[in-house]
Amino acid sequence: MTCYSDIPTLNDRLDWAAEVIRMKNRMLESPTPHVFGIHGDWGIGKTSFMRQLQIILGGEISKDATVDMENCISIASDQRRVLAKQVVTIWFDAWRYQNEKAPIVALLQEMRHQMSTSRSLRQRFKKTSEIALYSVLDSLSDVGKVIGMDGLPSVENIEKRADAWERDNYAGTIQTDSIRDHLSQAIKFLLPHENSRVIVFIDDLDRCNSRAVIRLLEGLKIYLSIPKCVFVLGMNERVLVDAIRDELSYNHQVPTDEVKLRAAHYLEKICTDIFRVPSPRSPVALIKKWIKEVDQGVALQTAIGDISCLPPNPRRLKALVNQWERFSKCVPFPIAPDAQKIWAVRVLVAVYIHQFHRDLWERWYFNANFWVEIQAWCSGERMTPKPDWARNLKLTYDEATANSNVLVGSFPNPGDVENFWIGVLILEYRDHLLPDDFKPLLLSLGV
Repeated sequence: MTCYSDIPTLNDRLDWAAEVIRMKNRMLESPTPHVFGIHGDWGIGKTSFMRQLQIILGGEISKDATVDMENCISIASDQRRVLAKQVVTIWFDAWRYQNEKAPIVALLQEMRHQMSTSRSLRQRFKKTSEIALYSVLDSLSDVGKVIGMDGLPSVENIEKRADAWERDNYAGTIQTDSIRDHLSQAIKFLLPHENSRVIVFIDDLDRCNSRAVIRLLEGLKIYLSIPKCVFVLGMNERVLVDAIRDELSYNHQVPTDEVKLRAAHYLEKICTDIFRVPSPRSPVALIKKWIKEVDQGVALQTAIGDISCLPPNPRRLKALVNQWERFSKCVPFPIAPDAQKIWAVRVLVAVYIHQFHRDLWERWYFNANFWVEIQAWCSGERMTPKPDWARNLKLTYDEATANSNVLVGSFPNPGDVENFWIGVLILEYRDHLLPDDFKPLLLSLGV
């Protein structure tokens, strides 16, 4: 039985190769310091996209990272050698450190750790002295300790803090006059090549609490806005803006929409270069590719055609395919092509409701005639008043045109979890989706 996991993958299952190469070139050619944002709704594949970027940049993935390495995208050995001289990649899981007083300290510690295990850096410094390498890396940790003394200081206190630190701890050994200057010199020493850079991938920033988001972004702005540094933030932009909004303290008389706008401007100031991970253009083609039984996949794609009835989100599509494996075994697959189409629609409708709408599924499972209510709502017959069970759901087409069978309305925001995507398919096949048609399927399954 095929079962798709949700772990990040280095296998380009979503045909991202051209975009990954484009982003790689931009990261190598952009002026530094530079901050990129990799935006996408949860489940769109941001982490997989960033991991594929890391590999194509010649980066090294630690053995303890949870990543699917099967059918890993390849990079020519000669290109890897060139990139190894030019780039060091760092991976930082922000959510693991969200409770730190100063998350930027944890980032510096992670940079020190991953640089110390970098094969390319160790090989480079064997020609000179590994002592020099580790001395500079240790100084990154020491800087982190200073920053972490009492959390993130204000900008005006940085110079004072740096002077006191140098005087008390290094007695003139460090010749820079600020923490930022010291970090800049350390990176320059580690990466002396003219076009070299350290590219830091910061993942799951949108899963952190709002205080951690602000502290990490402020830390990047204050301490690590230095030459040779490129930061790549994996983020759900809407969630991140909401987190920043929650931390901004404005007079209560300021309208909520204005505060949110200011939060968006705050993010734009730090992250000026946002790439939006593309949603699958054809969710049904993706599902067809993932369904084990070829004939079933063909029947489903033929039945759906160009109807937008599936969430354009890889995580949710994989969840549907996993349930498809179970549901499709409960009712026999017919021989006639037209019957196969109807079979595929019935299975998909049941799978969708079971996977994404537990309340509807349980009502339907224990009362087969509840299907009449679902179908009536999808047909626009239960709009006023809206049923209680549908109050948190939203049809993806114009209800006013539902009875005339017009299926094209304003396209919904793909990231809205309240979308009832399957409704438009129910409307299209309503004459073949009666309560008795589902009974064999429902009787074969448990809740």
